[in-house]
Amino acid sequence: MAKPIEKMKPEEILATSKKLFFGGFALLPMLWVYNVLYVWPVRKRADLSPQVRHYMLLSGILSVVMFVVFSVWFGIFVNQRLSWGPTGDTLTVVLVKGV
Repeated sequence: MAKPIEKMKPEEILATSKKLFFGGFALLPMLWVYNVLYVWPVRKRADLSPQVRHYMLLSGILSVVMFVVFSVWFGIFVNQRLSWGPTGDTLTVVLVKGV
């Protein structure tokens, strides 16, 4: 069973935060959100490396950026899919009947 973050050594927290940060680049931006939420309770520990705060801050920024990007893409796709013809149909996983 995993240890709670409050009982982890600073090196373990840094390694975990780094893995979550770089894992977010594998098209898993939820890992960035998880990184921020996971590290937040211990962010002010005196023995913590400044790199942990750096990874947490970048994870927060990138998660907001990806939320905006995905939201814009979704809005464009929903409103313009029919005008794209066969390309829009190819990108659609489930075709809506009756349109």
